[in-house]
Amino acid sequence: MLTLTLSPAIAQFNQGGYIAPGDSLMKFITDNHRIFLPEDGFNLFDVPNGNFKGKILPGPPLYFDGPYLEIDTMLTSTFVGITNEPKLLSTDYYFNTISEQYYLAFDQLQDNYLRVFSDNYRGWISLDEIKAKGYEIISWMKFYGATKGMLIHPREKLAPILVGPKPNAAIIETADELYSEITLLGKCQGIFCMVNVVQYRNPYDPTKTKEQNILKKYRGWIQIIDAEGKPLVAHIAQEG
Repeated sequence: MLTLTLSPAIAQFNQGGYIAPGDSLMKFITDNHRIFLPEDGFNLFDVPNGNFKGKILPGPPLYFDGPYLEIDTMLTSTFVGITNEPKLLSTDYYFNTISEQYYLAFDQLQDNYLRVFSDNYRGWISLDEIKAKGYEIISWMKFYGATKGMLIHPREKLAPILVGPKPNAAIIETADELYSEITLLGKCQGIFCMVNVVQYRNPYDPTKTKEQNILKKYRGWIQIIDAEGKPLVAHIAQEG
């Protein structure tokens, strides 16, 4: 069972995550649904409770100049702004889960609005609209902490594995993306989650079996998000 404890100081950092259909809505979504957006999309604002900026809609633009044969309409979405033509968005703008389904990620929660996208597409979606359309928000801590058995790797290639769930805890080892197998155990505290680590020899000896290449096994805590709520780890199915 997931153990997740967030103090008020930590909770304010636990902002990032993604937008997903709620349980009641999932009952009506078909298996081939790949990008999760409402049929009528989400409204985007320039700032929380600010001016309307545009909409993000599922599927390609209604009038698309490119060859439809080269795109999968189930893996596209469209940004419709008030000052420019509709823009086709690929799955690169979305969070890819283990199930190969794509969700709209956010990196800030402010005044009941979520901030999504970047660059020219950046905007804010009302949390009230999200809930009204049957969607909910999943924080990175909830996603990574609740998924026992998930294999992860550090986004910065290396990550310290600590003896306890505190920033100043002693370091057991530094896990390497290429030579460490890191498995979540479904137990988290604050912004840390407990993991099992299998460390392999570097260099890896291809003449030996996988078991023969194991250098050591250990258990400890890894930091999941930074002070801004951005994920420090990624799972094997998602590199973005």
